Amino acid sequence: MTTSVSSMANQADISGLHILVVEDNLDSQQLVCELLAALGHRAEGVGSAEEALAELEQQDFDVLFTDVSLPGMSGIELARRTSEKTPALKIIFASGYGAQISKNIGPGTFSLPKPYDIDQLQDILDNIGKQLQ
Repeated sequence: MTTSVSSMANQADISGLHILVVEDNLDSQQLVCELLAALGHRAEGVGSAEEALAELEQQDFDVLFTDVSLPGMSGIELARRTSEKTPALKIIFASGYGAQISKNIGPGTFSLPKPYDIDQLQDILDNIGKQLQ
């Protein structure tokens, strides 16, 4: 499987979304990054909102995929700060808190309830891809 994920990740450099994954659970972070790569996107993972802010200063991303409950700064606060600086950045909240979260942040945000399945994630990413075209 590593070979196919790797070759899909190379294709993602050309056609997929560039996604920053913020997840403090390292196993979950790696799993999400591998899943996103398998879906044809380029994903990079960090373990905290503070690390995410630093990455967002260094690189351009299409999507911020963040857990809500993070150590230190929450995913919600990260999204607020990020959307003020980069309003075009799309934000996906992975959370057990439901759809109310994205409504409180504003346009360009999506909620993905945990546990989620690949189809739910793919639908959101397809929607974002259409918006960015």
